[in-house]
Amino acid sequence: MVDTPSSRPLDNEELTNVINMGFVLICGFLCFLLQAGFGLLEVGSVRRKNAKNIMLKNTMDAAVSALAYWAVGFAFAYGTSNNGFIGNSRYFLMDEDGEDFEDYVNWFFQWVFAGTTATIVSGAVAERCRFRAYMIYSAFLSGFVYPVVCHWIWDPSGFLYGKVMDFSGSGAVHLVGGAAAMAGAWILGPRIGRFVQNEQTGEWQAVEIPGHNAVLAALGTLVLWFGFFPFNAGAGYAVASNADIVTTGRAVIVTNLAAASGGCALLFYGVLRNGVWDPAFAMNGLLGGMVASCSGVNVFDTWSAIIVGILGALGFYVQVWVFETKLRIDDPLNASPLHMGSGIMGMLAVGFLANDKYVASADEAGLFFGGNGKQLGYQVYGTIVYFAWAFCTSALLFYGLKLKGWLRVSEEAELMGMDQHEHAGFAYIDDDGTAIVVKNHFSPSSSQTGGDDMLVEVSVEEEGDTAQTKKPTERLHSDEVEENPANPPNQLRQRRVSAKALEPGHI
Repeated sequence: MVDTPSSRPLDNEELTNVINMGFVLICGFLCFLLQAGFGLLEVGSVRRKNAKNIMLKNTMDAAVSALAYWAVGFAFAYGTSNNGFIGNSRYFLMDEDGEDFEDYVNWFFQWVFAGTTATIVSGAVAERCRFRAYMIYSAFLSGFVYPVVCHWIWDPSGFLYGKVMDFSGSGAVHLVGGAAAMAGAWILGPRIGRFVQNEQTGEWQAVEIPGHNAVLAALGTLVLWFGFFPFNAGAGYAVASNADIVTTGRAVIVTNLAAASGGCALLFYGVLRNGVWDPAFAMNGLLGGMVASCSGVNVFDTWSAIIVGILGALGFYVQVWVFETKLRIDDPLNASPLHMGSGIMGMLAVGFLANDKYVASADEAGLFFGGNGKQLGYQVYGTIVYFAWAFCTSALLFYGLKLKGWLRVSEEAELMGMDQHEHAGFAYIDDDGTAIVVKNHFSPSSSQTGGDDMLVEVSVEEEGDTAQTKKPTERLHSDEVEENPANPPNQLRQRRVSAKALEPGHI
């Protein structure tokens, strides 16, 4: 009988590898829940007329990214190279001899990261991006933009490897995804009614377009909170020694405390600013804190996590302010500020807070732990390189799609909603077969806010096995709906009317 690992007891080295890779595989399974978390957060944060579109995008992110990463992404990320820029082997997960390259566990875990990067952009271009464009840029990000950055930072031949600290990707995953999201939202343009110009002063003002379900958004945030634990813990690829398990445990605690401090800090700021306990402030603070923690969960102390979480929340809020007041970039989920703003803070925090006990040399320590500033310089350099690469490559793609006419839906389609225009129906159906859709009647010349939606009941008549629809029997305009005296001005009272399924041209 041939002496193989499967027919004899494992030696210490093999057992260690089995334990480590088994742990990474389980973390990969759990990290896949991030797709569900993103989907719930996004669908709750947009209007219900786009709910089906958002969930389909998040579902297809996983499918498209899997194919792209299998075909070329893993090769670009971890293939052999002599230039330190991009890998050039292991296409279709095959080695140079055409046989399967059996690094299956690593491929799976790294694919989860690639899918996460592509999903970030989904929220920034929500409610007005064509679905075909989404499929194209999802493949582009997960198959090219992100894998190239992976090669720089995590492959031993990459030119950032051993210099920039980015343990689980505040920069490589979140900053890259956030920069791509910024490019997409900027080139796509704002949703109708998102920014209005004051006729008297000429100043532009941001108009809030609220999502339709805060409960789904909060549930999505909790799922993401859970998903960040295996995301950051699994990135170490090791739990089979006492030192490894201590590092992994500290990474989980740092992740948790960064979330807690970021969520509390932004929630309390919202109370001071607006006088209300706004769940959106808490949710974004939680997520921003975890994003910021990713670069240094292996070198931060637990008390440092509190500072990092607050910095992550601050980075998020500052970028939101810049988008809304200076650049007029419409990001419905604030996905770019959440991942880019918080990611930048996390990258820079390593240069100040990396504990000298947890790094390989004194040069890698943060300034607050006796460092000489060399590591901070590398962190700044990495931040600039990440942003330049992701923003420029993504901008070229989005601008090309715009020139081709494939990027944005028509005004009529946007007002109708993506579900009805691109996906042949509504996301919400009552028990009696009645579809519920939201119509937005804002026009650029109207004084009503862009976020004032109305619930419209759409009756669907059953004939045999096929649901048939008729033309609308009533068309509402914003000036036909009474204001609710119990609510602030421009808050429209929800109204249910008898109408048949909406068709293009009737919105």
